[in-house]
Amino acid sequence: MREAWRALLLVLGLCAGVARAEVEIEEAVPSAAEEDTRLPGYTEISGAPESASDGELRVSVATTLPRPPRGYFPLEVELHNTGSTPRVVDIGVTATATEVRRVEVSRRTVEVGPREKLSVWMPVPVLSRHGLVRVESPGLKFRVFSFYATDGSGQTVLVLGTEKAFAEGTHLPRVEEGKLAVRFLSPENAPRELAAYVGHPRIVVAGDVTALPADVWSALEAYAATGGSLMLLHPPRDVDQRLPLLTRSTPGDVQPYGFGQVRLCDGVEGCAAGLLADAAALESNSAPPPGPVHPAPPPSRWGHQQALGTGLSPLLPGVQAPVGRFLGLITLFVLAVGPGGLLLARRKGPVALLIAVPSVALVTCLAFVGWSVLVEGFSLHAARYSVTWLDRERDRAVTVGVGGYYANLEPEPFQVPVLGALLSSDADWESRPLEADWTRGMVVTGGFLSARTYQEWGEVAVQPSRARLGVSAEGGQLRVRNALGAPLVEGYVRSGGGWWKLPALAEGAEGLATRLPASTRDDVTEELRPTEAVARRLYPVLGRMVEEPLPEGGFLARLEGAGWTFSAAIPVRLHEGSHLVRGRVDGP
Repeated sequence: MREAWRALLLVLGLCAGVARAEVEIEEAVPSAAEEDTRLPGYTEISGAPESASDGELRVSVATTLPRPPRGYFPLEVELHNTGSTPRVVDIGVTATATEVRRVEVSRRTVEVGPREKLSVWMPVPVLSRHGLVRVESPGLKFRVFSFYATDGSGQTVLVLGTEKAFAEGTHLPRVEEGKLAVRFLSPENAPRELAAYVGHPRIVVAGDVTALPADVWSALEAYAATGGSLMLLHPPRDVDQRLPLLTRSTPGDVQPYGFGQVRLCDGVEGCAAGLLADAAALESNSAPPPGPVHPAPPPSRWGHQQALGTGLSPLLPGVQAPVGRFLGLITLFVLAVGPGGLLLARRKGPVALLIAVPSVALVTCLAFVGWSVLVEGFSLHAARYSVTWLDRERDRAVTVGVGGYYANLEPEPFQVPVLGALLSSDADWESRPLEADWTRGMVVTGGFLSARTYQEWGEVAVQPSRARLGVSAEGGQLRVRNALGAPLVEGYVRSGGGWWKLPALAEGAEGLATRLPASTRDDVTEELRPTEAVARRLYPVLGRMVEEPLPEGGFLARLEGAGWTFSAAIPVRLHEGSHLVRGRVDGP
């Protein structure tokens, strides 16, 4: 009985100790409100640059850089030639990723004139968290520089302008740990490529917009049109001409701009409140995820191989290895060299077995190779989907797309336009980073697609285009001329105060549109919305395309084929191509 009481007291003591420990843990762990110690201000994230000189050339490289959620972060290499002769300088960025070591992700060759000071921008994929910068010039030798990309505690904001101009335009204080992680760039020396901006959720122009170089402003305007968020602290008087896709130029609220948005500040309070509100919305997930396109990461090598990293199915069917067929061939091989070999040895002797086993193995290997060549082939298989905002007034097309790719061999290098960029998944930590040469624009040299690996890529671009959809009224009918550069599958146009359904037309063909009843609602274009799998990858730009009502003379059409993305120049075996185009018709 005494032992039973001892056991009971021991259990009660243990329970009391556990309860006391739980109370202590609850007191030690702060609440969610107490955890966020960040102040309503900004923190500048930039390390002191490392410098070195050899002879007449001085080199300075940034060391600590803020890393945006996706895309690329621009690494600045400053070259100063103090001599009287030009210098050719080769710059290479070797980055370290999760699975691949010492991959040259970015390289560029530039010429620095006599007594010239030049800022060279090296776009580095966000998968590269740290790495080395190599600078070489004939007859000169520099040490290797190192850099590190860090994730700030607050929302990443890229500011074109000085810190003084930003502080005066927003009245936000500089603090140790703020809600905004800010990086300042000189407007005169800012990057000229869209890839340097496309991954940042917010970009602020703090100075005079009219003082920006023309190519810098073109990249910023393309950033906003393709799904970015641009803020102007001091909007110029000719803002309508500089931002031609604005539907209104009233300062204050966020205004849609193509697939993105623009905020024209109407005062210091509005700018600061807008920045902090955007940061709070992103943290609370009440705002759409930053970025115009969200390709799915490849399946984890430890997970279910039929689903991608986000649980979605691949855009391109049949990209998994034919395990069942290969197991069948292996089973036949085992039966042939096992029981079949024993039977052959008893009837024909061991010599026949020595000849038969290598022969059967050779036939099995040839069957594997034959399957890869005859069924899968050496071509690049692809499925592409995109949305395009056709700006006929300026003869250009704003395109956001996503594609799924698979091939037995890695494709050849290809060119990306200056106002274009490739985007990988923001959760794709097991893939190798993209490798590119930026000497004459972006040329993808590696990392786009590994052999026998399914990969998805997002694309954004602003490119010249003469595509158009012509209409003409003939006796109460509406005649349509397809000059969009691809077969027209279906679509709608608003003309004469009513709705018309577009016919299926080949490229260059003409046909009559069908007038819809007067009771047709504005949401009739919802019928053109693609599948849920594609919609999740193109969210939220797809909603901008389909949900906004069409104005008089506007059309929304679905095309098939390779599409308007710049990857259409890559030879592929296209499984499916579906592309939505929105614009204004040529005609009445």
